[in-house]
Amino acid sequence: MIAEDSVNVGANGDSSDKQENFDHDGLWKDLIDRFFYFLLKRAIPELYEKADTNVKPRFLDKEFRDILNTGDPKIRKSPHFADFILEVPMKNGDVAWVLLHIEAQGPGGGHLAERMYHYKSLIYAHYRKEPAALAIIVGGHRKEERFYSHSHFGTEIVYRYNNLVLADLDDEELLASDNPIDLALYAAKCASKAKEELQKYNYLRTLLGLLAERGWDREDKRDLLLFLERIINLRDEELEKKYFEYMDQLNKEGKSVYIPIAERVLARERVLASEIEQRGIEKGIEKGIEKGIEKGIEQLARELIARGDYTPEAISEIAKLPVERILGQGN
Repeated sequence: MIAEDSVNVGANGDSSDKQENFDHDGLWKDLIDRFFYFLLKRAIPELYEKADTNVKPRFLDKEFRDILNTGDPKIRKSPHFADFILEVPMKNGDVAWVLLHIEAQGPGGGHLAERMYHYKSLIYAHYRKEPAALAIIVGGHRKEERFYSHSHFGTEIVYRYNNLVLADLDDEELLASDNPIDLALYAAKCASKAKEELQKYNYLRTLLGLLAERGWDREDKRDLLLFLERIINLRDEELEKKYFEYMDQLNKEGKSVYIPIAERVLARERVLASEIEQRGIEKGIEKGIEKGIEKGIEQLARELIARGDYTPEAISEIAKLPVERILGQGN
């Protein structure tokens, strides 16, 4: 665990507290798609024991869009939240529905417990399904919203659902765990606490080192690393360069943590595609893809220079980018 007092907050100058806007829905959906059963094992172990983990769960995107087809502003999705419905195959041949809510940016957007109850009610009204519900709370304690209750003239409703509040989880346990989802949850905790770029760098470097030590499958490590990098969201170019130098050092030591640039670009495009599917966003798509690919080319160029494979001038000619930009000296 990184002790808070070991980070030289503010040493990097004028880092802003303002977060870059990117698609939390797509970010979390990619993680869940890869590690859903690991998440079940952590958060709903009873369901995990009965689930057929040899069959991949299915995202019910159309079904979720159907239940959101309402004029009630309390039900419509907020950009501060990521919400999913999944169909989980069971060992007995049946299926279970899971309502999954992730509060990725801290408090806000209305009363969570009420939203969870409304979602559950709409799912039942549309499909006669009673979903198992899980809320993952990334930002702070939300003890007042861990269940929904309502009383009206002798009629009382109490709706309890599964809560995974990251602030309640022990850091040492998460870091020592063999469950890949625990490293992702710890990264999300780090992201919610880190305000300075140097904090982000220290967190990301520690997570990269831990990931390199794990004996997980290459594909699991790749997708997990992409999530760690995106959720930590390091933006300082000098610190980013140091981060990739550390990654290169680990690779030279035989610890496989490298992600080829093609896989990074494809991962960004998957996130964009998910955003389009989930929110129906049409404007800025081509610009977003172009920006992601261009950023990836710059990143690859710096990695190759750091490894000594090419000179900045040679990379400039190949990538059709100014030397100053490749070296992080220009916009």
